[in-house]
Amino acid sequence: MAPRTQSTAVVHPLVLLNVSEHTTRTLACVRAGKAGAPQALCGALLGRQQDSRFEAFLSFELKLVEGAPAQIDWEHFAIRLEQLKIIFPDDDFIGWYVVSTSTRLAAPMGRLHESVLARYPAALLMVFDAALGDGVRFSLPVAMYESLAAERVDESRLQWYRGGAEPVADEHYVESASGHDAALEAGAAWASQLAPVRVTLDSGEAERVAVEHVANTARGTNEDMLRSTAGGAGAEQRDASRLAAFLGGQLNALEMLDRDVAVLKTYVGDVASGKARFDPDVLQLVQRVLSNRPVMRDDELFELASAQEQTDFQLAAYLAAITGAASAVRSVSQRSISALHYARSKHAPYVNPNPPEGMYGMGMGAGAMMHGFGGHGRLGRHRAFGGFR
Repeated sequence: MAPRTQSTAVVHPLVLLNVSEHTTRTLACVRAGKAGAPQALCGALLGRQQDSRFEAFLSFELKLVEGAPAQIDWEHFAIRLEQLKIIFPDDDFIGWYVVSTSTRLAAPMGRLHESVLARYPAALLMVFDAALGDGVRFSLPVAMYESLAAERVDESRLQWYRGGAEPVADEHYVESASGHDAALEAGAAWASQLAPVRVTLDSGEAERVAVEHVANTARGTNEDMLRSTAGGAGAEQRDASRLAAFLGGQLNALEMLDRDVAVLKTYVGDVASGKARFDPDVLQLVQRVLSNRPVMRDDELFELASAQEQTDFQLAAYLAAITGAASAVRSVSQRSISALHYARSKHAPYVNPNPPEGMYGMGMGAGAMMHGFGGHGRLGRHRAFGGFR
């Protein structure tokens, strides 16, 4: 559905990650039998609003009242909002999200949004398509709806979420009587129209690093490492797992690059044919990607850089191996010396390997006699006729 307003909603990756994690965690609990199927999966959006630009930075889950038709627990919402505003004082509530199997509006969404508009008349509604049912390639599985200023409408416009009727002319209105005390004629109501807005994805450098880290996680490698740790496998398997993690990260990076290039190629083609709007920020990103092509195209420079990187990696590996071997040799040597001293002092008498001349012969003097029968003689722990210890 094409946007009907000039408003723009900017969604940061952390919001999409939180919503996806919320959906996955709830689905896992339901499948494991730890919880029943929820009435709705919804949460709050925190961010900032400047004129007609909405920016969502983070989100958190909303709790529904148990034993009642879809109704938000506003006491729990107030506690969570106050806690987050302590950490993020510049962010405020700008709307809420709901998880569905498509980005189209449904009756339960209208009933929940009516309760939200009673407290926040200008709240956004974000519909997250968890099933990717729309099937639009290279598009976000998200639709954002803005609550326009309330106006007088016929109550029949509200039956799409109250009585299950189809909306009139595909225009979704939700009752919003907050701040409107003027008398209305019979059959009329104050309502806000839910108008689609343009959705874009924006991120900072820290968010890009976090998203790339999540995307490059090698799940199979983690399972192998856990299995090897539990089963007591040798160092070869653990080293192989580290190598697999490194290669898996490189593979994921190349796949992400291929997808990004495909997206940019599709966008440039749509801009050239007039199907997409010209965006200088995206074209600047395209120029940044294309600026790396000469390095890949020049065989000599690429081979030199590849050889240098390979040499550095091998030197680092050799240095690590030598350091590990030296540490192992030092540890074995220290343990051997300690074991030898312990054996000599506790289990066997010390025998001088080089006794002095004349110790038992004719030339034995007083000093030699004392040496022979003193603390260093064959009598072991005997001190100058003082007895044994």
